[in-house]
Amino acid sequence: MSKHTFKSSILVVLSLLLFLFASSCGPVNSVGAPSTNSHNDTSDKTEASKSKSTLSTTDTTASSSTTTKSTVPTTSPGTSSTLLVTTSNSSSASSSGSSDETKPTGSRPIVTDDKDHPLVTLAWTEIFEQVNPSVAMIRLTIPASSIYEKREETFSALIIDEEGLLISSYSMFEKAVDYRGILMDGASVEVYVDAYTKPFPATMYGFDTMSDIALLKVEPDSRKLTAQALSRKSEVKVGLPVGVITAPEDYVLKGSLIPGHVMSVKGPAVRENGLPYSLFVTDVPTLNKVPGAPLVDEYGRVVGICSASNQHSYLDYRTYVVPAPVITKVVDHILELAENPPALRPMLGIAVMSDETAAHFSQRYEYPMGLFVTSVQLDSPADVAGLREGDIILSINEEPTESTEDLIEYMEEKSIGSYCVMKVYRPSEDAELYFSCYLQQARN
Repeated sequence: MSKHTFKSSILVVLSLLLFLFASSCGPVNSVGAPSTNSHNDTSDKTEASKSKSTLSTTDTTASSSTTTKSTVPTTSPGTSSTLLVTTSNSSSASSSGSSDETKPTGSRPIVTDDKDHPLVTLAWTEIFEQVNPSVAMIRLTIPASSIYEKREETFSALIIDEEGLLISSYSMFEKAVDYRGILMDGASVEVYVDAYTKPFPATMYGFDTMSDIALLKVEPDSRKLTAQALSRKSEVKVGLPVGVITAPEDYVLKGSLIPGHVMSVKGPAVRENGLPYSLFVTDVPTLNKVPGAPLVDEYGRVVGICSASNQHSYLDYRTYVVPAPVITKVVDHILELAENPPALRPMLGIAVMSDETAAHFSQRYEYPMGLFVTSVQLDSPADVAGLREGDIILSINEEPTESTEDLIEYMEEKSIGSYCVMKVYRPSEDAELYFSCYLQQARN
């Protein structure tokens, strides 16, 4: 009996010990205390995280290597319309360790599309504050000649690119440049910009005599100038309220705003090189700083640049304006010639009506069909030969000229020094006349 009891006690004790051992081991395994396996799990998660991060970085680099960045042009001053295109691959980007963006080879003026910007009439005070920071004053030093002493001319210019491109009236520079259009010895150009105390020295980057546009370049270093947008599609109508914003007169703290209206609009014309040509006239009086100044409408758009080339009389106080759409084409042409100098080109020196307008005038006045001359460049072969505005060119070298394409093709086929005989109908004399000249080298 005692042996049986003793064996029972031993079994009970062993059972209790097994229970306690099982209780002490169970929680440890269920909690998952640090162990070799747990370290392996963490390492796997870390490696997976690193792989994911590396993949994400690679994807980002790959995508950035083919990104095309574009700055959308607006009417706000100081914006840029330059298109930056990245063509480098991911391997070159990672090896260089720098940005993928590449700067454009040349600056381009700001151009705005009117369709993207609803027209809202603005107060003239608001228009002035918007445009005035882009209006600069030009101080041109003209060297002494056999007739004149050394002197200075001051007029206006418009900043069209924040990197330092400006446009002004080329005729204001004619007394300071040689026959090639290069500034003479002793001549200098200084540009005074609002908010900058000292002037910027400027160079003549290019010009177009017929449209009277001079393109100037200054180096603002790391600073950005406040540029103003030009419009390719602005429509100028007779009676449109306009204003000229000029550089300030001497000892004037702020610039000047001269209001007026559009008086007349010249019909669209085409030049012998295919560029457009047009002018419109305002009743804004031409004062000291007006040449080269921007003309703005009541919506704050720059609709043109004031020209001094068409004022052949001191009694004519009207202001002649080159439309903004023409300026944008001419500036693009000047920049293209500056960046990719072409072979020497011949020049006749005329602009003629567009085919549609010429057909309209031919029917109205029963004139013979031909090239209706709307402008003759001063001192050009056509001018020296005696051609006048209003003449109708019927043929050149016995080849009929019934469309602007005939004139453009003729000039493309000829070279400098080619002999040119023009058969012309002059309405004012009701007579057919002949004019001859030799084509000269085009000046740019």
